[in-house]
Amino acid sequence: MDAPERSVFDVVTDFLANQPSDEELLAYELPPDQQTRLDELIEIDSTSRLSAAQREELGDFRFVEDVMARVKVKIKQRLEQRDNCSEVDADTEGDNS
Repeated sequence: MDAPERSVFDVVTDFLANQPSDEELLAYELPPDQQTRLDELIEIDSTSRLSAAQREELGDFRFVEDVMARVKVKIKQRLEQRDNCSEVDADTEGDNS
């Protein structure tokens, strides 16, 4: 299978440019054609037969996966902080009664 017409960077930046919600970001997964290509590259890599172009493409996928994983962690942390602040505010309001 050949590389998809659009790079993984194009796909992910198009997604991000549409200003997804936190929930959409947390749920984000590669589109099926991109996931198929990634799986193919991983399979080829396991036999150590990647061409230079394929090695670069796999590196692009790994970079994007790393960035998206980091974004998801930061969103989860922010949501947890917000939830914790809400709980503290609710507890404080109850103490003022």
